[in-house]
Amino acid sequence: MNDKKTIQGLSATRGNSFGIGFFRLLLKFGGINRACEFVWFIALFYALFDRKARRSTIPYLRHRFPKAGIFRLWCYAYRLMVSQGQSLLEAAAVNIGAEYSISSENNTELRDLILKSKHGIILLISHFGPWQASMSTVLNYGRNVTILVQRDQNVNVDKMMAIKNSGLTINTVFTDDLTGGILDAMSAIERGDIVCIMGDRCREKDALLIDFLGEPARFPFAAFYLAAKCACPIVPMFVFREKHHDTLLFHFGKALYPECHTQGHYRRESLRPYVAAYVAELEQSSCRFPFQCYIFEDIWGTQ
Repeated sequence: MNDKKTIQGLSATRGNSFGIGFFRLLLKFGGINRACEFVWFIALFYALFDRKARRSTIPYLRHRFPKAGIFRLWCYAYRLMVSQGQSLLEAAAVNIGAEYSISSENNTELRDLILKSKHGIILLISHFGPWQASMSTVLNYGRNVTILVQRDQNVNVDKMMAIKNSGLTINTVFTDDLTGGILDAMSAIERGDIVCIMGDRCREKDALLIDFLGEPARFPFAAFYLAAKCACPIVPMFVFREKHHDTLLFHFGKALYPECHTQGHYRRESLRPYVAAYVAELEQSSCRFPFQCYIFEDIWGTQ
């Protein structure tokens, strides 16, 4: 289920140790909101001169804003770059102990599952909003946590920085091994962990095509197959930045209980309704907060 092709976000090749050190000082002495304001100036350079960065935003923006012209798309690309840069700063702020105001939507079902179930639960997360900053908050549910994540290509940027100084142990499983981390995830579910898996970035050669923003797009189904295999629920989770950079809004989708056939094509197609339910949540979230959806590859294009 793991493709050797590496898909990189904008943070994979952008950001050096000097720049990141500067922002750490700004966070320490100016606070998260002031530091995030400064991102507008840094991101302007990339919006003006980094053609590759701009082009990576276009597939998503054209589908989200189909009537936008060239200039408006440039403005939207700029805003999207700013938002992603701010999400990295928000994670860094958690890393140094900043306090956040947290609110939740539809979290009752998840809490009931955690209290009543002895088995593990898959939390389906997305490259959306301040998702890195949210990872330490998952520890508050009173379960051990295992996170499946792509290894950082940029040694200066650590997407898991928000949990490094939490004082708690989180098991990090990288998806670039031979099994894509699936065997480790199965072991974690058997232990009763909350297992966090990305649902919006496809590395499988055999993806499912699901309608997203008006056109079929490729989405992975490994998390749903894993849930079916282990007979555990899977709960979509999105994290939003509503107004200020020191607030987090958690939104939880309805728990899904995937079932699938055991053979090839039928296995994939039997998982389609569950993947589609997640994609519907992703689309609603992107309509609600369009500049917090970090899809930087053409998931609609043919491979």
